[in-house]
Amino acid sequence: MTLRILVAEDYKDLADSYKIALEGRGHEVIMTGNGIECQRTYKQYTKQMDGQIKPYFDVVILDQNMPGMDGIETAKEIQKVNSKQRILFITGYGIEVIQKLKQLTSNASVMNKPFTVEALLAEVEGWPVSKLREMLKKGLKEWDGHTGTSVPVGPSRAG
Repeated sequence: MTLRILVAEDYKDLADSYKIALEGRGHEVIMTGNGIECQRTYKQYTKQMDGQIKPYFDVVILDQNMPGMDGIETAKEIQKVNSKQRILFITGYGIEVIQKLKQLTSNASVMNKPFTVEALLAEVEGWPVSKLREMLKKGLKEWDGHTGTSVPVGPSRAG
């Protein structure tokens, strides 16, 4: 299923990697470079029909620390338009963001940097646990025989 995703990330290399990964899975991705541009783009794409909000985006991905307007403030503006919008925060300041999530209405989650492309896709696409287990097994098979060995260099602390 193709998802429509709005991303706000001020670091170009990260933004490009998100776009490549998400579009590589067939998703429609619109990139913005900061929170102000993101909330404007969100409002531009969101329609009201018969008094009902018709959101365009399935998920909004926000970097927390951006110039102009941070992720939490951007999310508040987006939730003024659509209180049910799914929002994913990407940050290196996880605990700080989690505490601030209480200010939002609902439907927000946090991913801590660094993470793998697979973890991003799993979060965005809502992969079931069975898919994650399958990926883990595959990864373990690929590493089988490549784990290396350890050699004691001093007395053991175990006993």
